[in-house]
Amino acid sequence: MNKIDFSPENISALFQKAVDEAIEQHRIKGESIAVSVQGKVKIVPPEEITPLADKLKQRAAQKHSQETV
Repeated sequence: MNKIDFSPENISALFQKAVDEAIEQHRIKGESIAVSVQGKVKIVPPEEITPLADKLKQRAAQKHSQETV
């Protein structure tokens, strides 16, 4: 039987993946999302949502630059 990794790092990564996929589905379906900006709700239209592939590339570049510092 496989063991489930309940470490904080794994839970955080799984949560981030779920959020990323939900946002990507909204973008694909042409649905807006609501985000909080300085405590106020901002509606983001689908054409302003960054595609998930681009978002993942940005994160990888940020991680790489943080590791080289």
